Amino acid sequence: MNEKNYQALIDNRIFIGGVNDVPQAIENEKIDVVYDLRAEVGAASSEISKHQPIVDDGEFQDESIRTGVKQIVQDYQDGKKIFFHCNTGRGRAGTMAVATLMELRLADSIEEAEAKVKMIRPEVDVKPQFKEALTRIYGN
Repeated sequence: MNEKNYQALIDNRIFIGGVNDVPQAIENEKIDVVYDLRAEVGAASSEISKHQPIVDDGEFQDESIRTGVKQIVQDYQDGKKIFFHCNTGRGRAGTMAVATLMELRLADSIEEAEAKVKMIRPEVDVKPQFKEALTRIYGN
């Protein structure tokens, strides 16, 4: 069996990784919906992909995170299996993982959520601009 380069954020329901992990995750985990968080995309990463970019522009960053996490949580509550990714599964995907844990109230602070995400996927690196957006959305 191939080694998985993606991880389960929520056991058997929400998975996080990079764009190259999409086909394997769909096959192995029977994913219902894939969220592509990349800002600039040439082509969809799969037939079940939704392009939900986290933008670099500070003015629209908060809204792009809010919109994406609300859709992910709705799909989760609807019983769907979800995979979200950026290029490498570190920056934007890490940001969305932190937001997802906060929305689902599985962490009491951004720091706790980020620590949990890094325990699951150590290479996650939430950029300062994304951390500032998370702080504006969720507070300290």
